[in-house]
Amino acid sequence: MTEQPPILYWANGSIPSWQVMLLLHEKQVDFEARRLRVMSTPKETRTPEFLAINPRGQVPVWVEPGGLVLRESRALLFYLERYYPEPSMLPDELEARAVVLQRMFEVEELRRAYRPLEQLFLGAQSLDARALDAAKAAPERVARELVVWEDYVGQAEFLAGDVFSMADCVFYPALAYMCRRGLALTEWPALEAYRAKVSTREAAQASHPEGWKPGRSKDLFALARSL
Repeated sequence: MTEQPPILYWANGSIPSWQVMLLLHEKQVDFEARRLRVMSTPKETRTPEFLAINPRGQVPVWVEPGGLVLRESRALLFYLERYYPEPSMLPDELEARAVVLQRMFEVEELRRAYRPLEQLFLGAQSLDARALDAAKAAPERVARELVVWEDYVGQAEFLAGDVFSMADCVFYPALAYMCRRGLALTEWPALEAYRAKVSTREAAQASHPEGWKPGRSKDLFALARSL
C-alpha cells in the first residue's frame, strides 16, 4: 500500500506559499497541493476545518501522514532541508551557509519596503494620511533596497553563491511578486538577468502562481507615483 504523501495547504500568489513550493519542486518532493481561496467570501482559510489545522488562518501549512503540522514558511524550509536533503539547498561549508542564512532573512527588509503599496489595492481614497504617505514613499524605499540586491546578484551566479540555495527560494518569489505589481528592473540589469534566469528553472515554472500573465495586474508602483 502506497503511503499518503504530505499535504501542502497553499494560496495562489502567496509569497510564503511560493517559497515553500519552489523548494519542494527543486527537491522533487512528492506532495499533495491543496489550494485554498483567500479572495472568496468566506475565505477558505477561515473555515472551521482549516482553523483546526492552523488557528491563525494562514498558509502555507504542511501536514504529514504521521500527524506533524508545520505552519511557518521559513521553519518549513529548514525542516524540508533537514528531512529531504537531496539536493541540498544549504551549503555545508560554514561561511557559505552563513551567507545563505543572512540573505534569507535579509529579504524581509525588501518586503518591508514594499508592503505599504499593498494598501493601494483598497483604493487611495480609503487610506488614512499615514498609510497614504507610506504608500507614496514606498517606491523610493524599494529602489534604495534594490541597490543592495543588485550588488548581491552581480557577485555570483545566484543570490548567495554559484549554487541555487534556500536564499533564492525566499528571494525570487518576493522579487517576482513585486515585478507583477509594476516594479520595472530597467535600472537594475543584474536583477533583471537574475529574474529571467531563475524563471526558466523547472521548479520555478512548476511553482509559478496559476493564471498569472504579464500585464494583467494593477501597477501599484505607478499608482503610488501618481498620488
